[in-house]
Amino acid sequence: MIKQLLGFTKPIRYKLEDFLFRNFAEKEHLKSLKNQLQDKPILIVGNGPSLNKTPLDDFGSIASIGMNKIDLLFARVKWRPSMIMCTNNLVVRQHGKQFSTMDIPIYLAWKSRWFLRKKSKNIHYFNIKQEDDFCSDVVEGVGAGATVTYAALQFAYYMGCNPVIIVGVDHSFDKTGGSFTYEKRETEDNNHFDPNYFGKGSYWGVPNLDASEEVFARSRHAFEADGRKIYDATIDGKLQIFDKISIEQAKKIANGKDT
Repeated sequence: MIKQLLGFTKPIRYKLEDFLFRNFAEKEHLKSLKNQLQDKPILIVGNGPSLNKTPLDDFGSIASIGMNKIDLLFARVKWRPSMIMCTNNLVVRQHGKQFSTMDIPIYLAWKSRWFLRKKSKNIHYFNIKQEDDFCSDVVEGVGAGATVTYAALQFAYYMGCNPVIIVGVDHSFDKTGGSFTYEKRETEDNNHFDPNYFGKGSYWGVPNLDASEEVFARSRHAFEADGRKIYDATIDGKLQIFDKISIEQAKKIANGKDT
């Protein structure tokens, strides 16, 4: 019943949020990101178990985007992302306090602002469109998608990054589903780098891998149409959309060397 209601009200909710964002949101910060990293590499870091084998400390020389609860990794690495991004209301509800207290710039979906109890200067908002189209101007919004990585790729495009290196996007889960599928975990989390990411007893959104692949394909097309590349250096990753490279090749790119 809840799933049907969410689907029915989705067009209305998106139109309302779009109106509010256009008329009331602060956009100057988003505008300042335009081509900020022109022709520079960027690392987009997912949250898969492969991160436990990924030498993130070797990528401290380039800009990076971490996502969702990436800070759960900070006790184990010196690496820190240049920004953290989240598009999921459920994650903001669970992790809002941490977002509000971090000194790393946080980028949240405009629709999730209602779930933060405390305002913070480090938090910036962007709008999510109802459609999945890849958007080249994040001030106007980003295309919706089944994964926050899609939003990160659109930000990387807007900032002029080239190439993009992806790690930690394992594209493999113990369960998959469709849109608006949320479940309570009965076991510890083996889908992410930390067993407490969505720990036993917490709710999580069941991934839709087919929908993720669709928006990843759109991302690849957008980058390649502009003469830019996205490389996937995820260790043992199952995603087959982007050109695969090894971690060693990724390190060479980060250090300004060709693959």
